Amino acid sequence: MTHKHPLLSGNHTGILLPLFSMRSKKDWGIGDIGSLKLWLDFLKSANLDILEILPINEMPPGVNCPYTSMSAFAIDPVYIAIEDIKELDDEIKKEISAPEFRKKIKELRQAKGLPYDDIKKLKFPILWKIYESFRNRHLSKNTNLAKDYYAYIAQNKYWLDDYSLFRKIKDDYQCMSWTDWPHGLKYRETIMIEAFKKNHAMEIEFFKYLQWIIQIQWSKAKEKAEKLNIKLFGDLPFMVNQDSADVWSRQNEFDISASIGAPPDAFSKTGQKWGIPAYRWHEVEKNNFEWWRAKVKKAEDFYHIYRLDHMVGFFRTWIVPHDENHKAHFDIINELEQRSRGKRFLEAVTTASTCLPAAEDLGLIPLYVAEVLKEVNVPGYKVMRWQKTKDQIKYIEPEHYEKISLATTSTHDNEPLKEWWATIDLKEKKLFWHMITGHNSPPPIFKNAHIEIVKKLLRAGSAIVILPMQDILGTDERVNTPNTMGKHNWSYRFPIDIEDVDKNEKISEKMHTLKCLIKEERL
Repeated sequence: MTHKHPLLSGNHTGILLPLFSMRSKKDWGIGDIGSLKLWLDFLKSANLDILEILPINEMPPGVNCPYTSMSAFAIDPVYIAIEDIKELDDEIKKEISAPEFRKKIKELRQAKGLPYDDIKKLKFPILWKIYESFRNRHLSKNTNLAKDYYAYIAQNKYWLDDYSLFRKIKDDYQCMSWTDWPHGLKYRETIMIEAFKKNHAMEIEFFKYLQWIIQIQWSKAKEKAEKLNIKLFGDLPFMVNQDSADVWSRQNEFDISASIGAPPDAFSKTGQKWGIPAYRWHEVEKNNFEWWRAKVKKAEDFYHIYRLDHMVGFFRTWIVPHDENHKAHFDIINELEQRSRGKRFLEAVTTASTCLPAAEDLGLIPLYVAEVLKEVNVPGYKVMRWQKTKDQIKYIEPEHYEKISLATTSTHDNEPLKEWWATIDLKEKKLFWHMITGHNSPPPIFKNAHIEIVKKLLRAGSAIVILPMQDILGTDERVNTPNTMGKHNWSYRFPIDIEDVDKNEKISEKMHTLKCLIKEERL
């Protein structure tokens, strides 16, 4: 993308709030596509024009991390707004309206954390009944709606066929990894694959149907966003899970004998091993990054902006062999070759859609990464608390950030401002507060510093400013704590239903303040 994307002109301001966090009165315990539509009105009322969410790809049972998915293309059916499906017949409406069923929904909505699997156990049997009704009322009669469905299948054949087959085999083998499937299924032998398709055609089609419903619902949400002049900002993970439809169907492009990770640094003396397979880059590049270009093109159906996770990995990837006799290493040692591959990748994917890419370039990043991003007009991140002069003596004022950049107070992997303010030492806090105010007065308690910090970020020279919802509200709930496992991660929920925001004095006051600040500093 050697040209400058239109979104990099002017100022845009948004929030970071995962879809699962978007509480609404009709959700079944997790934010869904119906919730998303309501939140768009909320953004518009606050002078916000970007909504950033985390990955929404389908996660396997027992997994709550959105960066661990079974498909790079399929969206998790847990986000379907069941009551918004037009094909609900009277019998299904009666079932989900019954007191006992509503009680189950209420329990999920009141649950501590986010019970993904329990929500799916409630939703999937209903979705199957809706699918059966669709087959009887439309597919059997080849109605116009059936024709729309078949058109969707044809347009998405390049990923949907493998995904739906993979999902059904996974179900039949109790979620066993594909690496442990019978030889014929594991290595996709034609006779065994075709026999399985024939014997399970209806169930395979069910998974296609769910993706079609998601596409319909999301298209309406995206259309509403565009009418409100709001941009949806998605997230494309660097890699998919080893146990995914993509790795199973493209085994020549992935190396499952090794994991990618991060080299030793101040946070990890031994480095990190992420448990996801490495790319065989020589295979990936044979077709000009076709799989990645397809991902980016598909993202255009859902987003206007997408985040390229772990940007440095496209330049050089830290490889950790499963065989401990082999040492961890970068896949490319020569810096010129690293730079070259990263640029080839960016040139390939940035022309694959009309979306604006944003590069997650945080951490220990070689200087050439920023240079290449500048050459191709892709914005990188400016996390205010990490932006210092080269000598590390002063914080850089946001007003001096490059126009082609994305400025933010924190990310989903970091502690919110409130927690950060409580944990940094006094010397660092004084330095930061001097950058905020321009004078050497003692830094105040967070309650008195909060709005001044937000105001300073809104003055950023960056084309895009993103505020995590927790940093708007001044709360300390985290979305994720890296290097930890448990239900405390990926379970943040907005404290009240979106429909009740105006009735909550504390939250509505925070949002009104933000609205006024955006008008003063960004519009």
